Amino acid sequence: MSDVEPDPMKRTLFVTLIGVLIAIGATLIVPAALGRDIRPRLALFLQVKLLVSTFNVVLLVALAYNYVRVYRDLPNPFTLSLVVFTISLLLYALTSNPLAAIVFGFRPQVSIGAFTFLPDLFATVAVVVLLYQSYR
Repeated sequence: MSDVEPDPMKRTLFVTLIGVLIAIGATLIVPAALGRDIRPRLALFLQVKLLVSTFNVVLLVALAYNYVRVYRDLPNPFTLSLVVFTISLLLYALTSNPLAAIVFGFRPQVSIGAFTFLPDLFATVAVVVLLYQSYR
């Protein structure tokens, strides 16, 4: 039996596609929970933030799984630091997600326009690169 790993690019694209689909699904379902009295422009920024941060959560879960698997095979301080780093990014993505505010009974407020989701967008690029590198 051959124990050949799939191409890293294909694995990264597959996980990214799954993340996009989950994020789009969450973005289409959650706006009803935000209420109708939110200004349309504010709702748009919240939906973009919801999309990007949900996408980050999905990718970071995949990345954390991969790093934990690597740590089990190669337990050393470097791989442990990768696990801790990924979990901290995952906690950031979870708490920055507008869903977190809704779950805990708060109404998400956004007042700084595109700067609401730009940090999450930059984090997304970093996570995709880390995910690709972890599959190599």
